[in-house]
Amino acid sequence: MAVSAEALPDVVPEEIRAAQQRRRLTGLAIFGLLAVLAIVLAHEVPTWLDLHLQKWAQDRYHWSILNRQSSAVFTKFFNPIADFLDWSVVHVEQLLDGLRWAGILALVGVIGWRTAGLRAGALGAVLMAGVGVFSDWDLAMRTLAIMTVAVIISLVLGVPLGVLTSRSDRMERIVRVVLDTAQVLPIFVYLSPLEITFGLKFPPAVVATVIYALPPAVRLTNLGIRSVPVVTNEVGHSFGATPLQQLFKIQLPMARRAILLGLNQVIMMAFAVVVLASLLGTGDLGQTVLDNLQKNNVGKMFAAGLSIVLMAMALDRITTGERAATRWRFAPRLPSVSGLRATVIGVGVIIVATVASRLFSQPHFPTALKWDVTSNVNSVVHSIQDHLGSVTQWISDVLVKDIIDPLYKLLIWLPWLLVVVAFALVGWLSKGWRLAATVATCLVLIGAMGTIPGGTGTVRLWDLAMNTLSQVLVAIVLSVLIALPLGLLVGRSDRAERAVRPVLDFAQVLPQFVYLIPVVFLFGIGRSAGVVACVVYAVPPCVRLTSLGLREVPFAPREAAISFGATRRQELLRVQLPLARRSIMLGINQTMMMVLATVIIAALIGAQALGLVAYEGTVKSNLKFGQGLAGGLSIVLLAIMLDRLTQAWGTTKANQAAQ
Repeated sequence: MAVSAEALPDVVPEEIRAAQQRRRLTGLAIFGLLAVLAIVLAHEVPTWLDLHLQKWAQDRYHWSILNRQSSAVFTKFFNPIADFLDWSVVHVEQLLDGLRWAGILALVGVIGWRTAGLRAGALGAVLMAGVGVFSDWDLAMRTLAIMTVAVIISLVLGVPLGVLTSRSDRMERIVRVVLDTAQVLPIFVYLSPLEITFGLKFPPAVVATVIYALPPAVRLTNLGIRSVPVVTNEVGHSFGATPLQQLFKIQLPMARRAILLGLNQVIMMAFAVVVLASLLGTGDLGQTVLDNLQKNNVGKMFAAGLSIVLMAMALDRITTGERAATRWRFAPRLPSVSGLRATVIGVGVIIVATVASRLFSQPHFPTALKWDVTSNVNSVVHSIQDHLGSVTQWISDVLVKDIIDPLYKLLIWLPWLLVVVAFALVGWLSKGWRLAATVATCLVLIGAMGTIPGGTGTVRLWDLAMNTLSQVLVAIVLSVLIALPLGLLVGRSDRAERAVRPVLDFAQVLPQFVYLIPVVFLFGIGRSAGVVACVVYAVPPCVRLTSLGLREVPFAPREAAISFGATRRQELLRVQLPLARRSIMLGINQTMMMVLATVIIAALIGAQALGLVAYEGTVKSNLKFGQGLAGGLSIVLLAIMLDRLTQAWGTTKANQAAQ
């Protein structure tokens, strides 16, 4: 009787197992020796390790200020780019103003109707109308113009780059370093250089938004193409498809869901950073949020932030390209139209709405439809603080006194080289010597960032990095504990997906400044508030990607498991989770990136550490630009280290043979 290869036991020859055991014992012995040397050699970071990066960066900053109008680098390169970006935003804003508010609502509704059905079009138009109800419509259109230009540029760059990385592992490794840096480098760190190179207002705001929003487009395009089944690619090859035909006829269509999720994430990221970009003087809704944050006016800040959220949700609904599986009960039974006729109808509706708005002299959103929620929001916030203050204080005490403080004290009590060796050991156990060397290099470079003035003397950036690391680790663990079960629920239930999706959109695109004050009201100033803010912002990517991974598991293996009598629990644990592991690990990776990206914002409510150093480098760049750059780079190095570790945990056991 024939026996399949899969049924044979996985027998490893005794010689190979003995060799693997010797390599493991040798590696452990080496790390044990390194740990002893780390304890004996030095407890503190030596002064000779300082790279003097801070002084070099401060000198470069001053040179840029003096030579911006004379150097060819600016006059021949940066200034033309700035002029093009400014021209693009201005003309997009003029186009939006020309359509008037009624034309914009019609445009959103028509796009939603054609891409995702009547329900999506109606919901998108209602959400966009909510923008005018709660805030200034003209400022919202300026925000939309900036975001439109930034999203288009992000997609034009991100999708082709994602295709390239999907075709080359070496290219993926190179690009991933750049994406990690772009995604977790605190925006305050590069706002000052962007202001120097591109001036003020729109150009630096667009560039900052593109830098922050580009990584999801690249990562999810790469993930979608790499997730195309091998059998499907082989069928294309067997029919003689060229690489270009394979890409456009097979891979991109099958990766459509992941690419659309990438578009969704680009929009979310772009709107999330709009408030920070307002520091450059854009004069949009983000500026309203920032101004009211400084005045501690929660109500007005929330109204402007809510309008940004509604705008982002409207764009999200009309750009997913997914039609509802069930028919809307109250939807009118319209005759189906397609092609040229649908285009003509859509353009006609937009023209009629725009002309009607002009004929009835309605250039601005009607005042009768506006609703001022300022006083109501302020009352709710104060009421919550009065009733939940004791509970949140207990949570804050547990987070700080029982979790964060002990971890931080342990990290700074240990000799710095021992911390390096310990994390390098984790890297070696995860994926071998190369990862161990990468982890050790990142930590040593953090130690080489030097010291900054603090208190009565100086403070080592290493100590501040350990403070940040302790908060980041706690926030990552809490985020994953919340996100994974929720992602599993959403991935297996359409009803749960519809219920949770608006909440995820709201949490991810609500400008970080908006929920900082409610967090402070509930948890007070301190590291616990910073951790909570990081968790709120970091949970959505993990939920989305866990759900995506489960939903993209092919039906054939699930059907096979069901036919063999597997329960839903067995199907989840034995089939869906293993096949969705790559997507789930990418979700955990993105959660980690979001935590690190939020660290600097959390510094404004008491998290301090590296985030505060990076923030001060932006607002006091004439004096502390070098310190801010060193702090920002330290956050990036922490991100690269944690990213490589989480990526290694998502690889197969076969890839770990290097140990």
